[in-house]
Amino acid sequence: MRTGGILVALLLALASGAGDAPAQEVVKARQGEMEQLGKRMTAIKEIVVEGKGGTLADVAAHAEYVQGKLPSVPGWFPPGSDRGPDETWALPRIWQDFAGFEAAARNAQALAGRLLAAARSGDRAATAQAFATLGKEGCGGCHTPFRRPQD
Repeated sequence: MRTGGILVALLLALASGAGDAPAQEVVKARQGEMEQLGKRMTAIKEIVVEGKGGTLADVAAHAEYVQGKLPSVPGWFPPGSDRGPDETWALPRIWQDFAGFEAAARNAQALAGRLLAAARSGDRAATAQAFATLGKEGCGGCHTPFRRPQD
């Protein structure tokens, strides 16, 4: 079983338990996964937008990670995981429109695939454009309707 599959199984098991403690553990695990995705996106931004160290091969490695994780995202939001150790940024709309949430995750995955292909092609301009699209339509396509704005 892949790491993502193990995490999903753990999240579902925890969410099915009684009380707030299991839900808090699910949210904590989810936030950890999202933090890792954010770190990869930041690393890509530093390379393609800010021109800080790194190569398109590095971008491809980060994009491959992101693309590989995105199919697991809906599994990180089992019913009952709308509260956590602190405040969760997940909006109730996730569970009210789970099909829309899953579609947003699939779209982000497809856009991450385009970023990966662009980085592998060696075309820096195409990579920058694919990154911008992933950020706006992929990440933003999920965060805007399904995540509370961060301060």
